[in-house]
Amino acid sequence: MAAYDDDLMTCVIGLSAQARTHGDHPFGALLAVDGVVVAEALNRVNSARDLTAHAETELVRLLEREGRLDELAHGVVYASCEPCPLCVGAMFWAGARHIVFGLAASTLNRISTAPGGTAYGFTITAAQLAAATTSPMRVDGPHREDDAAAPHAGFWH
Repeated sequence: MAAYDDDLMTCVIGLSAQARTHGDHPFGALLAVDGVVVAEALNRVNSARDLTAHAETELVRLLEREGRLDELAHGVVYASCEPCPLCVGAMFWAGARHIVFGLAASTLNRISTAPGGTAYGFTITAAQLAAATTSPMRVDGPHREDDAAAPHAGFWH
């Protein structure tokens, strides 16, 4: 599997900004096989009125609809933010074995919490979840957190 690719991270951060322009949460995901983007997805929680329509689950759904889930095992999923347990589980069951992410979930929890508010989210990391799987799953990140945080500026408050 290919190592981290900065151009792919730039692309997935752009997808997160695009999701925000559609009125959705600023998250994006893509699948690259041999360094070539073969599928992209945006968070659609608001537009689809589906709490499970995270970018990563939308990527899995797209590949499944197209009969292309097997590509997950041969590629790298790039996510603009560290995948949550729902997304790690969906990707694991679908066959993904390598995930690269931008913004750490702990950083997202911090920037999405109003001053004086209580953080809301998971404290378990994607790497911890991946380490608890029966088939090896590699999780790399965070990468370029400042850039990956930019689409979130002013979104959560």
